Amino acid sequence: MSLSGKPLVIINSLKDNPKDLEGQIYNAAKVIGLDKEAKEVKTVFIKPNLTYPVFKKGVTTRVEFIRALVGTLKKYNPDLEIYIGEGEGGYNSFSMTEALRTMKFMDLEKEFPRVKIVNLSNLPVKEVFIDTPKGDYSVNIPDIFLQKIDFSITCPVPKIHCITRVSLSIKNQWGCLPDTMRMKNHYMFNQIVSKICDLLKFKYAFLDGKYGLNRNGPMVGDPLEVNWFAASNSLGAFDMSVTKMMGFDWRKVRHLKVLANLGCLPDTRDIEIIGDIGRLKRKFVLKRDFWNYFPLIAFSSRKITYFFYFSRWAKLLHGVMDTFRKRPIDSDGFKRNAI
Repeated sequence: MSLSGKPLVIINSLKDNPKDLEGQIYNAAKVIGLDKEAKEVKTVFIKPNLTYPVFKKGVTTRVEFIRALVGTLKKYNPDLEIYIGEGEGGYNSFSMTEALRTMKFMDLEKEFPRVKIVNLSNLPVKEVFIDTPKGDYSVNIPDIFLQKIDFSITCPVPKIHCITRVSLSIKNQWGCLPDTMRMKNHYMFNQIVSKICDLLKFKYAFLDGKYGLNRNGPMVGDPLEVNWFAASNSLGAFDMSVTKMMGFDWRKVRHLKVLANLGCLPDTRDIEIIGDIGRLKRKFVLKRDFWNYFPLIAFSSRKITYFFYFSRWAKLLHGVMDTFRKRPIDSDGFKRNAI
């Protein structure tokens, strides 16, 4: 994963007041080098984590946090064109366009000049081939990243994930794949996610750590108010550090371990941490429920993924499962898209 100079990670308590939060982001941007780069480019993309139809503590990035980041970028470069968006995903996913509207992200277009809110699943795509240890693998990437975006910024929340253990800056980019059935790529996740981050030009990470999600995820679990702020010029260093803040050894997070073996993460000795992880550290735990084990098994197998989601038995299997349990979105009364 590409780095911007020395891997720097800023760790601090999150400022709550909107003006103070913008000042916190502004100062962090100067330390990690974002200020200089923002002045030199024309177009930037910002990726919040929006895995739910409405704002949900510990699940979705707050629009207030993105507003403060946009305000910072506009101070550095008033003419900067900023795209903010997410793709639709999951089995029978909800409408991301409606979610962006409901969570007030559309309002940012009115508040700031040259800001555009996009549903990545509605944009033109280009097929690209990724070199992996298992051979070339093709994915569709929104063409805007290849033709228009100069660099991208990821803004995750600190959450437990029932499959990947944690979902932070590197996992957040999976939402940029526009295919609503992108789980077909899950068995290659560990091998391609770093290359996807590079293709999408992600260089900086900012943590909206007002709330975290404990016990389970990415949509259900126990929200925790942790009030963390983190910023980095290295997605790898960011995830390694925030994983430690959550009480986990990053080497036990499968995709981070694989990326380290592939040479895609920085050496821990090269990372400079500005702040005190120990002071802010909280103990997160992963407790999978019975239904988590079905996607967990499919996650590492192409054949099982096909059987669960794309075979002639898929509809019957999910019908049986839904008889005994409710998906999080269904149980909250939201209408999902049809396949």
